[in-house]
Amino acid sequence: QDDEMRQELDDDFAAVRALLFDGDESSKPMMKAADGDGNDLDVSYDAAVRELIFEQRARPQDRLKTEDEVIREEKEKLERAERHRQRRMDGLPSDSEPESDDDEGALKKGYDAQSKRAPEADDLGDDFAAADSDEEDNDAGAAGIQLGAGLGADESEDEEDSEEGSDEEEDSGSEDDDEGTDLGDSDSEAEPVSKKAIRPTKTAKVSAASKTTDDALPFTFPAPADYDQWLEIIGDYTLDQQLVVIKRLRTLYHIRLSPQNKEKLSNLCVVLLEHFAVLAEQDPPVPMPVIDEISKHIGELISIDVDRIGEHCRQTVIEIHMRIAAAIKGASGTTEKHMAAPAAMRPSDVALMRLFVSLFSSSDRYNSVITPLLVTMCQFLSQYTFTELNDFTAGLILVGIIHETQRLSRRFVPETLNFLFATLSACVCDPANAKDWHGQFPLSRRQREAYGSLRISEKSATVAPVTWAWLFDTSDEAEISAAQKLGILRSCLVLARKYIDVYFSTPAFIELFTPLQSILAQISDRAGSKMAPKEIVELTGEVASYLDSQLEQAHASRTPLKMQYHKPLAIQSIAPKFESNYSIDAHYDPNHDRNEILKLRRQVNKEKRGAVRELRRDAQFIQAERLKEMREKDKTYADKMKKAWGVLENDQSEMKKLDKLRIKERKAKIE
Repeated sequence: QDDEMRQELDDDFAAVRALLFDGDESSKPMMKAADGDGNDLDVSYDAAVRELIFEQRARPQDRLKTEDEVIREEKEKLERAERHRQRRMDGLPSDSEPESDDDEGALKKGYDAQSKRAPEADDLGDDFAAADSDEEDNDAGAAGIQLGAGLGADESEDEEDSEEGSDEEEDSGSEDDDEGTDLGDSDSEAEPVSKKAIRPTKTAKVSAASKTTDDALPFTFPAPADYDQWLEIIGDYTLDQQLVVIKRLRTLYHIRLSPQNKEKLSNLCVVLLEHFAVLAEQDPPVPMPVIDEISKHIGELISIDVDRIGEHCRQTVIEIHMRIAAAIKGASGTTEKHMAAPAAMRPSDVALMRLFVSLFSSSDRYNSVITPLLVTMCQFLSQYTFTELNDFTAGLILVGIIHETQRLSRRFVPETLNFLFATLSACVCDPANAKDWHGQFPLSRRQREAYGSLRISEKSATVAPVTWAWLFDTSDEAEISAAQKLGILRSCLVLARKYIDVYFSTPAFIELFTPLQSILAQISDRAGSKMAPKEIVELTGEVASYLDSQLEQAHASRTPLKMQYHKPLAIQSIAPKFESNYSIDAHYDPNHDRNEILKLRRQVNKEKRGAVRELRRDAQFIQAERLKEMREKDKTYADKMKKAWGVLENDQSEMKKLDKLRIKERKAKIE
């Protein structure tokens, strides 16, 4: 039986081996069937086993690493790569690391004695200058060729190596991780300069600059405590390199590596918030992928210390609110049209507001950051006097941000609708005619004149989309073009459509959006095909038809108010009941349970009265016995006192008799 089972396993072994070889019949060792004692079978089996030793898929794989091990390994990779970079800067081979300073000095001497070659690009620092005593170096310096040759030949290799280094930081699973991801190639360093191509000096300088920029990015950085230290770290790095610096900082100071890293990452998050605001102020604007990447890092770091970072964001909102309030107060004191205070809403403020909305919960009834932020935005929309293109652009963006915050909670924010209706009316209405403007809240004459800069007075075939660059247009003398006015009009129509969907379930939907019907009718009549392109005309008609259908449904679903509904009460019947043989002791209640309860209640009362009588009798008897005992005690005491008084009276009488007898005897003697 064992032999049969062993033979069955040998027969199935060929099928198992077929899975390990990718269908290559030539590489499969054929197992010969043994006719006699099975020696050929054993030999072929041993050969197959020895061949499986070299099979890659037959080797056991390493176990999956834990999250802490992966994080620690990534940190060690960065530190090892930084050590290699430092050694390359010192002219030492990067593939070997000394264990002590003595080993490092001996290795450096041996390396210099073994190489005996001219310095190359990776060996030279930024302050390298050729020695005048060397004839070969003098010729190279005079011609300006030899140094450029080394740099020019290494340019492509350096670029490839730097790309590999950056890929290693993003994907920490490459096969060259054990080698430290060197940015330079040791083989290329050992190659003599004379074998490299010769290029002009100008090209060499450009290559050297790019080489310095790529190789000057360390793998380890100190944790920044404030924004000044952050500026010292990033220096002149590009935006992409700054993103790499952020990734490496998060890897080096991960929260799982040490408890002290919590404060460092919290400081990094605050620094990134400040850096985010600085990047948002740059003109031309920073590419959006960079902004999105920094926002992603902030969103992941904010959970480390929510209280501290939340308080920092709250203080930022307070500063923005104070600046807006000061701008509103300063603008209200001016009388001329273009004498407004400095821009109250900066591009960085708008960017931070959008970031805060994505970081904190906006559907809560109260949030320490979002609630003051909403108050600030609403105050800007309702009280600020909009005069320039950047003001209207900021207002449109804030209306979109508020829509994002109220999309789930559907709380009514009147400032948004008032701004949208005023902006739509400004495109076609006369600022001097107050009755021509429609909206929930009336505008002052000064506000209408400020909105008058949006009035469409000339035809334009194009519609300029609202872009982030409009926030930087702060010139007072520049007028808003017709294409920009149409772009603002289109944005207002799109936002109005979104707010119709948000507030459709509101009981006051009819009162809120009825003025919009008149505004859309004015836009269709005054800025129709004569002034606006076909796109605006179609969008206006679409929004108007959608609003009409929604208002019709709201009117159909609305019912008049009614009194509170109460369940009707039955009229109580008071018909008398007569019993021919009525007895006061009988019970005539038809409910048996109530009769039993009443019977038990009367029985309890009866027993209570009997118990009270017994208690009273006992009390009277006890009181009589106590009185009897007291009288006997009083009688005994009275008899005892009477006897005592009798004895005292006898003694007193005897004493008086003796006194009288002495007096008589004394008188008798005198006589």
